[in-house]
Amino acid sequence: MTETSKYSDIARAKINLTLHVGPVQDNGYHPLHSLVVFADIGDRLDGQMADDFGLKIKGPFAKHTPGGDENLILEAVKTVAKHNDIQARLAYTLTKKLPVASGIGGGSADAAAALRLLAQAEHISWSEHAEDFLPLGADVPVCFLSRTCVMEGMGEQILPWPGLGQIPAILVNPGVGVNTAEVFASFDNVGMSSDFTLPAGSLLHMAKAGRNDLQGVATRLQPVIETVVEAISRQENCQLARMSGSGATCFGLFSNQSQAEKAAKNIRRDYPDWWCISTLLGDAA
Repeated sequence: MTETSKYSDIARAKINLTLHVGPVQDNGYHPLHSLVVFADIGDRLDGQMADDFGLKIKGPFAKHTPGGDENLILEAVKTVAKHNDIQARLAYTLTKKLPVASGIGGGSADAAAALRLLAQAEHISWSEHAEDFLPLGADVPVCFLSRTCVMEGMGEQILPWPGLGQIPAILVNPGVGVNTAEVFASFDNVGMSSDFTLPAGSLLHMAKAGRNDLQGVATRLQPVIETVVEAISRQENCQLARMSGSGATCFGLFSNQSQAEKAAKNIRRDYPDWWCISTLLGDAA
């Protein structure tokens, strides 16, 4: 390993096709059941050998992203390095392409990518110990895997589900942030509980069979989410429109890429202040 060693990874956007949430437990966490897929777009993270950990942020959403020790990247790598006697030090450069606080796992995906780069630098594998990353955030373990899966428990129970392929989609964010803690607090006030068994089938079939238990409460906090879902639903050949995670990003599923690209073009035309992009969700064969 030399001082010029460089590493690179993509922090793929995480999409909850379904999100079923149980009542808060004595430990303060909500049991989850979610069909999770990852987009073929994401933030780019580069790392280079350095004397100490560091982080630079650039890109279209850089100004909205916390820097320094407030960023989950540095918190994650410093915590893991301390407890695993890691010797390598990487200076990270994050190109932030995904909206912040948007329900697509941006911060967690960035932290997970940083841990993957650190593993490359140290020539070690943490894939079988991803649940150890749970204290960094419920989405970090699943973002570390970055594959289609079912996530349960507090986020530590991850069942990979290969062979489901990809589905064309659009992602739309209206430019508002949603505080996850506020969404869950509102969910608790509603007093809902959710029992759900995921049926086997295609990604579209499984997504249609489920729901997002947080969509209603998130919409009450940010009513524009309903406008986004309706705008997606109106697009020709849209198979399903739903919010991802705790919001505010929503997705639309389509039968082919040309339909998704046309829908994204329409939404960008009608709502120029929104972030909208066409993508493929799931794992390539």
